[in-house]
Amino acid sequence: MTQNASIQLARMAELGMLGELIRTQLPDVVHAGPSKDTLQRQLSYLIEDGCLITARHEGRYHGVVALDLLDGRVTACYLDPALADATTPRRLMQAAEKRALMFGLRKLECCVRAPALRFMRSIGFELAAAEAAASQAILVTKQLEENAPAWIKDVFALHGQLGIPDDYGARHRLVMVPDARNLDSIGFDVYDREQWLTPEAAKSWRKMHETAVRAGVELQVVSAFRSRKYQAGLIRGKLDKGQTINRILSVSAAPGFSEHHSGRALDLKCPGEPPVEESFARTRAYRWLKANARYFGFQETFPQSNRHGIIWEPWHWCFRPSHSQAS
Repeated sequence: MTQNASIQLARMAELGMLGELIRTQLPDVVHAGPSKDTLQRQLSYLIEDGCLITARHEGRYHGVVALDLLDGRVTACYLDPALADATTPRRLMQAAEKRALMFGLRKLECCVRAPALRFMRSIGFELAAAEAAASQAILVTKQLEENAPAWIKDVFALHGQLGIPDDYGARHRLVMVPDARNLDSIGFDVYDREQWLTPEAAKSWRKMHETAVRAGVELQVVSAFRSRKYQAGLIRGKLDKGQTINRILSVSAAPGFSEHHSGRALDLKCPGEPPVEESFARTRAYRWLKANARYFGFQETFPQSNRHGIIWEPWHWCFRPSHSQAS
């Protein structure tokens, strides 16, 4: 039954199977989206962005929905007529809305076939233009901001105050991060400020730090948890000094989009090195992290030529427990 199907972000391991299903079996209910061949070529990018969402149960796909971040549009919604029931498209579209909102999109569009118009209206979409109802390709839109959680509305408000573009998250393929609430102290940083991480990340950091010390490597904390309010203060300070918002965002994440909000990210250095500088990549400490951090759950989020268009940050490491659940 469809109610047993889990709504999940597609994984790279599913790439071949999903491509074959879309090409040969699953009919599309969205009008004028990419062709099946085009969509197949885009699948790896969609999966990497977390923008391909599936309804799946016991190895069988009930449906798939694809989200185009830059256009803010659902470009494909495939349903298996033998497995999907009325709840499948609703749950897939709700997951797409939630995912779009996490990238900072304030509205979502979809170009649908006429038989789907009633359904789209039932889940809050509206006609983009009055004359569209007579067309085969009907553009519908839904405002996402008004029903967003309070913390996301707060992010939008901060962005408005700071002049941060609405498409910041979508353009950089970055998702919003709520401020962590449960935090453990990890001691003091190089500036004698007490720093905090989530309990799981803090435990892994201590293990990694102790192991590095035994290997003759000293890792020093520059920064750990930062709230979105603190991040906004950093940006205001730079604006007050005359820097442009574009220059600031080339080196600092927008409030709401920093991994430091999660309580799982660390900025690190080693003795003799300046903080948050690329020169850290030439140190033994960095080479040790590249070889060993993954065993403690830490990853270098912004390597050279990263997909987010963010500068190389060899000092920035994030604890990332594995998960793929979309809703």
